[in-house]
Amino acid sequence: MSAQLLKLLEGRVDRKKIITILNNGVDNKGFNFLVSHMQKHVKSSSWRSAWIINNAMDKNDIRLKNLLTKIIQSISDKEDGHQRELLKVVMKMEPLNEDAEGYFFDVCINLWEEVNKQPAVRYYAGCYILTIATKYPEIKNELGVLFGDYYIQSLSPGIKQIFERKLAELN
Repeated sequence: MSAQLLKLLEGRVDRKKIITILNNGVDNKGFNFLVSHMQKHVKSSSWRSAWIINNAMDKNDIRLKNLLTKIIQSISDKEDGHQRELLKVVMKMEPLNEDAEGYFFDVCINLWEEVNKQPAVRYYAGCYILTIATKYPEIKNELGVLFGDYYIQSLSPGIKQIFERKLAELN
């Protein structure tokens, strides 16, 4: 199964076909393989594994509950597109437990502060930061600096507008 899935991840990926294979497996071996593979650093296929898992998983998918900390820990050393897909996977697992939430928040802060990262990575990191600010109002004071001109100048006008609107809603 794992060799078949890796072959399907090469070249042009048929997402629907892979998800059908994953959903037809009663033992979750294919799903578990892709979850393990998405945490690795295989340039041509690990990010695709994360993309497939994001599309195949349910919100708060029980199959990922026990692996969430490892998934979060794997984010920092990946390339931008891979990080974006891992962020999306973790954000589907809301609400996180307190430890995972704190660690994920730190990862998101670090990604947000890297102004040369792809805007999509920073977008998802910024969205999570604002989600946490909603939950913990005491950090709202820090948002002025985090979402100041230095950090948003590399973002598109549309993304800037989204964050401006979300910040206004928080205040």
